[in-house]
Amino acid sequence: MKRFRSRARAAAVVIVAAASLMLTACNAIPSSGPVRAGAEDLQQAEQPVQFNAAGPAAGSSQEDVVRGFVLAAVSSADDYATAREFLAPDYAKQWDPSSNVLVDDGSRPYTANDDGSGTLEISAQAKVDAEGFMLPVEPGANTELRFELERVGGEWRIASAPNGIILDTTTFTTIWAPHQLYFVGPGEIMVPETRWFMTRAALPTEIVGALLGGPGERMSGVLHSGFPTGTTLVTGSVPIENGRAQIDLSGNLLEASPTAMAEVRQQLRLSLQTVQSVNGYDLSAEGTEIRSEARTDQGVPRLLNDVTDPALLVGDQFGTIVAGQFVAMTGFATSLSEYEPSAITLNADATAAAIRNAQGVTRVDALGVVPIDPRPGLLAPMFDVFDYVWTVQASSAQTLRATTRDGTVTDVPAPWLAGRTPVAVRLSPDGMRVAALVSDEQGSQVLVAGVERDAEGAPVRTTDEADVQLWTTGAPVDLDWVGQTRFAALSKVDATSRVTIGGVGLIPVEQGGVQGGAQVAGGSARSQLRVLSAKGDLYASQGSGWQRALTGIELLAKHG
Repeated sequence: MKRFRSRARAAAVVIVAAASLMLTACNAIPSSGPVRAGAEDLQQAEQPVQFNAAGPAAGSSQEDVVRGFVLAAVSSADDYATAREFLAPDYAKQWDPSSNVLVDDGSRPYTANDDGSGTLEISAQAKVDAEGFMLPVEPGANTELRFELERVGGEWRIASAPNGIILDTTTFTTIWAPHQLYFVGPGEIMVPETRWFMTRAALPTEIVGALLGGPGERMSGVLHSGFPTGTTLVTGSVPIENGRAQIDLSGNLLEASPTAMAEVRQQLRLSLQTVQSVNGYDLSAEGTEIRSEARTDQGVPRLLNDVTDPALLVGDQFGTIVAGQFVAMTGFATSLSEYEPSAITLNADATAAAIRNAQGVTRVDALGVVPIDPRPGLLAPMFDVFDYVWTVQASSAQTLRATTRDGTVTDVPAPWLAGRTPVAVRLSPDGMRVAALVSDEQGSQVLVAGVERDAEGAPVRTTDEADVQLWTTGAPVDLDWVGQTRFAALSKVDATSRVTIGGVGLIPVEQGGVQGGAQVAGGSARSQLRVLSAKGDLYASQGSGWQRALTGIELLAKHG
């Protein structure tokens, strides 16, 4: 039932803007002197940062050998040849540096054990597996790594050690970088997966190889690849010629349907676009170039449109912020304040709203009003790109509910939420992932699971398990996505709400705090992120902190 209230004068909007420039010193550009030829091979010119690792010194102690081994693994030259010098000959052939990377804070206490072994205590922050997937490590509990040593020619050498390498955060982000690999979801929507790769000449080969391997295990039932099963690189590498990646795949590529071929091309184009040495690609099968896209492809999988302009309720008016000014929306949006909403979510193109109030969740659009979910204790509603309204009852979050405009209800199992009481549950903009903000013993955590759908996009279930993609201090307050792979978590520490930017396979970044922060709304970029305080002050992201932009705001809406 509608509940009306008297119209109130829209609160005065106070615009606060600030900007700053940072000038970075650099070497002066010479204005005179001889002309020098540039590098002929641009790929060769783009060399990664090289670290000169030192081998073992004569007479080194056990601790020196262990620490030297860990430090030497910063160099991957010749298959980590320098690091292997610290290993006993037999174990040097067994050690696998590619199995994982532990990213730590650099403090590594060493303990000499009674049995002659040594232990390094690692304060790990994240772990990257062999496929390039990163997961954060729960704070608080350190990881103990055991090293067994023996004498070889009178010198201490490591006879057994954990596989993988250890890098501090600064070194890791210098050598490694995240890249988005794109796969295809229902509705021919392109969905990125974040993978970490070492920055080196083999990067194009590794990215194409990862695409051929398909989406990761967690998303294997959610996304697919256009490449036919068993497709491989003919030569095992992707050379770069004049800035173009030469991708020669096995002959079964020719078995791909026109739709699949369009997916293949879009996957390659989007996944290689962040490689600096690549500005395009040429595709072939067993040496035969696949020339005409127009003849072989039907349709192109789509990228989602960016969400812009934060939406909010000011007095009895609902609108957006455009160039720092509040602009009231027309049409169905003029009635939103009449429902006395406690939460508003807009669909992707802002043609419909899902409203939570004392009566539950209701859908409002130009065609009218549709009751969606009358249950008490509902979290803020969600829209997906297939026009479903999603609702979650905090006390029974293990079953999500998706409802069409005609009232068709689908219960979506989310077993990973059993026994949990989330504060916020949000779908990613592409609708292929769902994140939940929950409390834990240390503060708050964000769990992310995949959403499995049928070919038409109807939700079926979520994945059985979810990954913890963020741990942060403070009690959970609110959550929203920032683009397809990142999210912003709001957690309360004393009177301040801390903002942490995390993501699927990304290193969390503290974004400062807002006094009394109560709601957060994301967009497609951090610059579109907004936080609303309990007093009605709206804050915009400003560098590593927050700048008050508006006052007198009653409600901050979310998109999707």
